[in-house]
Amino acid sequence: MRSAPTRTFAGGTRGLRLLLAGACACGALAIAGQVWAQEIDPNDVPVQSAGSLQNNIAPVQATNILENNGVSETNGIDSSSYDRGRNVSVQQRPRPDYDAIGLHVPGFMIYPKVDLGLAYDDNILAVQSGGVGDEIFTATPEIDFNSTWSRNGLAGWLRASQDLYFQHTGEDATEADGGLEGRLDLGNSDLRAGGQYGRFVLPRWASNNIGLPVHRILYNYGAANVQFEHEFARVRLSARADYQDYTYFNGATSAGAVVFERDQNHYVVTGSGKAEFAVSPDTAVYVTAEGNERRFDLQPPTVSFTRNSSGFEVDAGANFDITHLTRGEIQIGYLDQSYVSPLFRPIRGLGGMAQLEWFPTQLITVTVRGSRAVGDAGVIGSAGYLTSNASGQVDYELLRNVILSGNLWDDQDKYNGVDRTDDRLGAGASAKWLLNRHLGLTFAYTYDHQSSHGTAAGPSFNDNRVSVSAIVQY
Repeated sequence: MRSAPTRTFAGGTRGLRLLLAGACACGALAIAGQVWAQEIDPNDVPVQSAGSLQNNIAPVQATNILENNGVSETNGIDSSSYDRGRNVSVQQRPRPDYDAIGLHVPGFMIYPKVDLGLAYDDNILAVQSGGVGDEIFTATPEIDFNSTWSRNGLAGWLRASQDLYFQHTGEDATEADGGLEGRLDLGNSDLRAGGQYGRFVLPRWASNNIGLPVHRILYNYGAANVQFEHEFARVRLSARADYQDYTYFNGATSAGAVVFERDQNHYVVTGSGKAEFAVSPDTAVYVTAEGNERRFDLQPPTVSFTRNSSGFEVDAGANFDITHLTRGEIQIGYLDQSYVSPLFRPIRGLGGMAQLEWFPTQLITVTVRGSRAVGDAGVIGSAGYLTSNASGQVDYELLRNVILSGNLWDDQDKYNGVDRTDDRLGAGASAKWLLNRHLGLTFAYTYDHQSSHGTAAGPSFNDNRVSVSAIVQY
């Protein structure tokens, strides 16, 4: 998910405006917050990374939503209400002896760090046969900051990442991003706003990566969001709006042919609301609704058909933190995505998500996740796809500063408009060793298998990757 050789931040002006809008919103919240500027727990304002070795071993990883673009899906209300403090997972457990010290300036804490990694990947081009392997060195410097005010908050990050391949230097890549989030406390309510902007690159296995371009495909990503939440008695009401923008850059094959990617440039507007009722201190039930509009830049006759669509999802669910063994959240409902072009039938059916955590002992956390959603396709002849994802993970605290993890996942993407279904299976294992406040090491192995089926099937491949990384922080 890294970018190709360094280039200037050309194009993506909508994304830049998104970041500026988010910055202005955060700035406004920050100015309001200065009225009460005092010390507060910096963890009250979530950031992309939180100045702790145990939570910052790797940069942001790709998700399957929105064609594995390498950025975190942010649409929808972030619900952590199932976490009521009764149970604490192995990954979440406070380890103050290993937290970054940080730099204190008036009103803020600043956390500088750099992630240095060395990996071997046996199929760097994600091809079915004739795969080649290479060693990869990665350096990711990052600066996070949190406000230390008594009320309200402001947080953010700036990050860059450089991949250097030992033999296949054409795969060398650079990417960078930054973001802000602000929070304004209003008694029983709070208002949050945020923005992110960056340049990323599609991984070789992404379905957008058509025609095996010489260099991986670059794209700009921008996002802005605002969320309002109000609590009274046992009821909590939330509303949120998101705007996301994707701007892709054309590539080229080794023969000089253009790999056309600009037809994937699009934006997504999402609005969502949630009403939650606390049945008890341990359990709450809720209903949630979300609507979206997806609009692509290029329209007929420039391209053969329009990919524009609109949709909604309505779910009912519950979140809970009961006994000392289990906590989680489950929601289920109905989703519907309708396309402007008559070439594409609507995607309709079961929607929802689930996350369950089991704590057999205080040293072991077992997590199971699942979801079903609609994404925007980069496959020729398709406008969207239905993605179903399931995963499981076990975390074991071998020692206070040594965490062992193993995970499995199974993802399926079924494309609309073409006969293609992609199945991805994978497994991984890692050992995280926190040496002190300034240094942490991670050893990891990942296996990835993709099989593609149908008359318009894409590539199938296997990939193995081993890595060791070190975070140096202050």
